[in-house]
Amino acid sequence: MPSNALTKLSERLRDVDQLLKAHAAITKFNRAEQSVKHANGQLAQVAKVVQALVSTPGPGKPKEVDAINRAAFVLLTAHFQGFVDELHDELGLIVLKGRAANPTAVIKLVRPHRANPHVSVIDQMFAGIGIYELMDSVNWQKCSNSTVKSRLTKYLETRNKIAHGGKETITKDKVVQLKQFVELLAEKLDQKSAVKAKLFIGRAPW
Repeated sequence: MPSNALTKLSERLRDVDQLLKAHAAITKFNRAEQSVKHANGQLAQVAKVVQALVSTPGPGKPKEVDAINRAAFVLLTAHFQGFVDELHDELGLIVLKGRAANPTAVIKLVRPHRANPHVSVIDQMFAGIGIYELMDSVNWQKCSNSTVKSRLTKYLETRNKIAHGGKETITKDKVVQLKQFVELLAEKLDQKSAVKAKLFIGRAPW
């Protein structure tokens, strides 16, 4: 059973799916538009226009879809940050119940203000509620713990460059890779934090 935070993340990632669909639609339309220009009323050429509209497009031109890709990339990192914050809130209320007079105040106290969810930030947040070295236990097939950490760092650095006006070229493949990474990392954080919390409180938190 997942946490409420993970369930909400899955729902929010549909926003990114919509952006990826928009990417495909724009690429299809632009390819069809080029076919129209060369049709000259010839039936064979018109058929190419129809084919361009209904077939799956290849990579789009950066100038046509780069803004969508960049928006999707930033949105993904924002959704991941929201997940980390909500997981911290949800778990904090559980593990601090009966241990702190005001669990909500403690949760707020140990959370860094306006900080991107870097490895050290995540570890600091969860250590504040008794869940130590959370990021050290995260890995999955063909992705070691050190690779997970380095990829998260790189993704957040790219996000900051985009958000501050940097010239970062983001392809659809990069967006898809980041989405897969966010989904896997969130799932592992959900599982690992629950295991660590069980050792702390004696029962599974969810």
